[in-house]
Amino acid sequence: MITVSQIAKSLKGEIVGDPDLVVSGVCELENGVEGKISFLSGPSYFRYFNTSKVSVVIVNSDFDLPANGKTLIKVGNPVYGFAQVLELFSERPESPSGIDGTAVIGRASLGRNVTIAPFAVVADDVTLGDGCYIGSGSYVGSKSVLGKNVTLHANVTLYDGVIVGDNVTVDSGTVIGADGFGWVTVEGKHRKIPQIGTVRIGNDVWIGANCTIDRGTFKDTIIGEGTKMDNLIQIGHNASIGKHCLFAAQLGVAGSTTIGDYVTIAGQVGIVDHITIGDRCVIASKTAVFNSLKPGSFVSGIPARDHKSRLRQDVIINRLPDLMKRLRALEAKVIKDRERSNGV
Repeated sequence: MITVSQIAKSLKGEIVGDPDLVVSGVCELENGVEGKISFLSGPSYFRYFNTSKVSVVIVNSDFDLPANGKTLIKVGNPVYGFAQVLELFSERPESPSGIDGTAVIGRASLGRNVTIAPFAVVADDVTLGDGCYIGSGSYVGSKSVLGKNVTLHANVTLYDGVIVGDNVTVDSGTVIGADGFGWVTVEGKHRKIPQIGTVRIGNDVWIGANCTIDRGTFKDTIIGEGTKMDNLIQIGHNASIGKHCLFAAQLGVAGSTTIGDYVTIAGQVGIVDHITIGDRCVIASKTAVFNSLKPGSFVSGIPARDHKSRLRQDVIINRLPDLMKRLRALEAKVIKDRERSNGV
C-alpha cells in the first residue's frame, strides 16, 4: 500500500487534503477511477477535473481551483511528478543476474554485478563497466567499451570498437557501428570506401528499438550526452548529434551532418548530408531539411521553411481556388465592358 503522504514525500510536494489516503494505482484524469492517482498537465484538461472520479491529482504549485473533494499534491512539474509515481507503481519482473551458461564470452574485462543473458556474445578485448546488462542474443564486438549501468536489451548488435558511456539504454533490434554508406564509382562500378571510424555514445542516452547508427568513415559518429531517440531512426556516418536532443520515430539523418544541443525533431523527418542544425531548433513532422538552420529555428514543410511563415503561405494557397474564380469573373466583366465600348 502507498499513501498520499508517501507519494508527496517522494515528489517533495505539498498535500492539500487527506495525507493518509491509500492510493491503489494510477489512471488518466478523463476516465478517473476512485482510489487512484492522476495528474493535471495543463489548462486543456481542466474540464475533466471536476467530473473525474479520481481520488488524488498531482497539480502545479500555483493551482488554485477548489479541490472538489479530491486530494491534491502540488509540485513544480506535474508531468514529471506523475512519471515518478509511475515508477513507484511499476512492477517489472527482475532480470536474472549473473552470467548465463549459454553466453559466449571472449577475453573480456567485466566489472562488478554484470549480467549476461542467455545466448549473448561478448567478443575479445571488450570492457563492460559495473552493472552492465547484456540481453539475450545481443552481440558486443571486439574492443568495444561500455561504461557503468549500460543496458542492451535482447538482440542488440554493437560492431567492433563502439564506445558507450554510463547509464545508456539500447532497445531491442538496434544496430550500432555498421559501415556507413560510402561508395565511389570507378569505371562504372561502385567501389567500397572503408569505414574505419567508430561510434561514440555519451552518458544517459536512450536509443529506441530498431535504430541504426553507422560508424564514421575516418572520424567518429557522435551521439551526445542525454539525447533520447525513438524507434526506427537512422543516423548516417560521421554525423554529430549534440546533447539532450529529442528525436521521434522514422527520422533519417544523412552523413556528416552536425546537430546542436537541445534539438527537437518530430517523426518522419529527413535531413540531408553536410549541413548544420543549430542549438534548440525544432523541426516539425514530415519536414525535409535541405539547408543549414540557425539556432532556435522552428521549421516545417518540404522544403523546410520557417513554420509561422509556412502557415501564412498555406492560408494563401488554400484561398487560390476562390481567388481564381474571382479573377475569371473579373476578366469576363472586363471583356464584356470592352465589347460594349466597341459597340459589339
